[in-house]
Amino acid sequence: MKKEALEGEIEYLCFDKLPLHDSTWGLCTGVDGNIYIAACGECTGGLSVFILRYLPDKEKLEYLIEVGPEVGEPADNGHATQSKIHYCLIPGSDGLLYCATHASGPPVNHPFWRPWNTWDDESVRFPGAFIFTYDPVKNKINNFGIGPKREGSRCLAYDEKRKKLYGITWPRNHVYVYYIDSHTYIDLGRIGDINPQAIFLDKYGNAYTTDDYGFILRIDAETNEIKKLKVRCPYENYRYGWHNVTYVVVPSPDWQWFYGTDWGYESRLWRFTPYKEEGVMEDLGRAWGPVDFKTDRNLERWQVRGLVFGADKKLYFAMRSGWEDEEHTYIIRLNTETGEREKVCSLTFGEHKPRAIASATFDFYGNLYFAEAGVSPTGMYIYRPNYVKKDKKLFSWKDVKLWG
Repeated sequence: MKKEALEGEIEYLCFDKLPLHDSTWGLCTGVDGNIYIAACGECTGGLSVFILRYLPDKEKLEYLIEVGPEVGEPADNGHATQSKIHYCLIPGSDGLLYCATHASGPPVNHPFWRPWNTWDDESVRFPGAFIFTYDPVKNKINNFGIGPKREGSRCLAYDEKRKKLYGITWPRNHVYVYYIDSHTYIDLGRIGDINPQAIFLDKYGNAYTTDDYGFILRIDAETNEIKKLKVRCPYENYRYGWHNVTYVVVPSPDWQWFYGTDWGYESRLWRFTPYKEEGVMEDLGRAWGPVDFKTDRNLERWQVRGLVFGADKKLYFAMRSGWEDEEHTYIIRLNTETGEREKVCSLTFGEHKPRAIASATFDFYGNLYFAEAGVSPTGMYIYRPNYVKKDKKLFSWKDVKLWG
């Protein structure tokens, strides 16, 4: 399905061969220029995550591999399933994808699952997050085994220089590192009650995330020491910043700033740089919509997600409107120089509406991809700006972030 959008066209691509899978969390651009996708099944019992690939050159979708059976956890074995690759689908310059699985999918024939109710029940509990690489050329998984036991991996970042993964577990909210060459897993401890959805890297390989109140935490690349910085995500004064953990973080085109939003109630955007003083945070204000429209009564409904910079150097993101007669989710673009916001298009196609946008990326030609969550079957939206041409690449590998 396609329709017109501001200065381009929007297409909806449904993953209809997976009719029960309901969310696409993992989404990234590979070194080969193709788009890699993790189609997840977190609401229906007995589903395992699938890795898919979209070929921009051919405009073709491919279903590659089901992860659960490949790591020794078929979806019908009675355990809580390897249902997701959340923000843990990370491309490497070697052509591999560096991955960790995540939890929330119920066991087969179970209507729901909660980690604490089954923590000690070996027959149904989640065994843990598998850490692995996927080779898209050989269509093969190299399984390193379970990292965090009985927990999933919410987000991941990859330091290529040190061959080192940084991750955050769920539900206990521990930071971990995993060294690829030595297969060494190290738990760095718990960082709070609220689970951040993003961990990101600076040019030196240091990792960053947040505590429960939005204070930036830095994990030292060499020592793994966690330090709480004095800067924090912006918030309304009456909320004290609770629940303002990182949700989506993307680098600016020059890699000097990190633009993000948090899992807070206020639908804000911000930018952070670690390269000035101990770190500088700037509040970009309400992401979109009337200032007097209160979003803080519902955490998920108006959440800002799917941040990605276009080749026009504008920041694109998705947010639901609540001040109109009928709610729609829109792609919005922000001119980071002037602060101007523009509606690109709604993501409503007839009766189809996304419950949320989970993640976003670009291809090397400049098309933008937005993956949806909360709808079966799941799928993604492709925004094709008018300036995109098949014979000219506007992005390259140097523009790809190595975190989820």
